[in-house]
Amino acid sequence: MSRSPDVRLADVDEPMLERLLALAMDDASPDEVTPPLGVGTGWNAERIDWFRAYHRAAAAGLDGPAREKSWAVLCDGSPAGSVRLKRTGPDSVETGIWLGRNVRGQGIGRTVIRLVAAKAASAGAAVLVAETTAGNEAAQGLLRSAGATLVRGPGAVTARLELR
Repeated sequence: MSRSPDVRLADVDEPMLERLLALAMDDASPDEVTPPLGVGTGWNAERIDWFRAYHRAAAAGLDGPAREKSWAVLCDGSPAGSVRLKRTGPDSVETGIWLGRNVRGQGIGRTVIRLVAAKAASAGAAVLVAETTAGNEAAQGLLRSAGATLVRGPGAVTARLELR
């Protein structure tokens, strides 16, 4: 019987930021991690710059100017991806997660959703919202397993998880 990995959230300081960027470039599609930026579809200078700027701005936390906080997802002490929260209202936050391809399907996402929901609740949020594409069945299953209610829209699915 294999043991469950030790999954934790860690603040993103400069050394962790570079480890996350290396992981993203090696083990995730840029479209899973950043908005479409620059020329072409792969990792490029604009996407790399955006990645660094985003995590640096999110370091200020949910009450900072960006109203966002990001964490590195650590699996057995090594970066496995990232998760974020963004204030969207007085008692609501939005989350997003990406994991490296090599750690998907191991239950890590389920643990991350539980951990980030706890962070959201401790920050005073009553509702956690996430959005994914209509074709992302894995994300939908993960959100459903966390207890979220899913609503299908044109091309997107919105999940709502009550925290109180």
